[in-house]
Amino acid sequence: WILPDLATCPECLKELMAPADRRYRYPFLNCSHCGPRFSIIESLPYDRPHTTMKGFKLCPDCLREYQDPRDRRFHAQPTACPRCGPALTLWDAGGGTLAAREDALQKTIQALADGKIADVKGLGGFHLLCDAGNETAVGELRNRKQRWEKPFAVMAPDLGWVRENCELSPQEENLLTSPQAPILLLKGREGRVAPAVAPQNPTLGVMLPYTPLHHLLLAGFKKPLVATSGNRCDEPICTDEREAIGRLRGIADLFLVHDRPIARPMDDSVARLLLGEPQL
Repeated sequence: WILPDLATCPECLKELMAPADRRYRYPFLNCSHCGPRFSIIESLPYDRPHTTMKGFKLCPDCLREYQDPRDRRFHAQPTACPRCGPALTLWDAGGGTLAAREDALQKTIQALADGKIADVKGLGGFHLLCDAGNETAVGELRNRKQRWEKPFAVMAPDLGWVRENCELSPQEENLLTSPQAPILLLKGREGRVAPAVAPQNPTLGVMLPYTPLHHLLLAGFKKPLVATSGNRCDEPICTDEREAIGRLRGIADLFLVHDRPIARPMDDSVARLLLGEPQL
């Protein structure tokens, strides 16, 4: 049995935003209840040496948690912290380093606010991100990606934004906030995102942040982002940062990458509620 990747759990989200926690604002925290699984497995059985985390040696604090049956991170194979785990780097369009770690995150948020297009390495591949409320930025992404009509998915900053800007039933809310964290097709309220996000379409594909990196980006940006797969039209999603630089040159203005390899590409699931039942 191979475990699925799961959205950030409430306990990890609390740690992510707690200044006193040693994993405060660490984009790759996880535990036994959440985080990467299938996307990092290279072989079975599912143990750290058989995942793409094998190159990150646990620090004493993480090792103590990993070995303690009473701890939430007992045998959490991808567990890490700022001392021993993956780190962020921001590259320009040619692959030159612009910033690292927290500075890389802040510079990405500022670039998005300035109308730039960022290619961000996530859980199972890359997302092309831009300001969902900026018609010029969304239109430029359509031109560069040559995706003329098909709607873009939107990553909302939080559940409150979705409640305010979309028609959302209790069942849809449960699906949206589930550990599977799908893109959910909802009836959007007019004028809440740029028209170019979903031209002539009454529905909006909405998802919530589902990794610590996404939570930090959206908490800083405070508005919805277009989050579409990091590829050219009809091509597979990119999973490697050097591959992304080559294949997406001319689409992204900058690349927010990290050094945790992705073993298996995964696109976001798309779901809708039909006759009271979720349909993928």
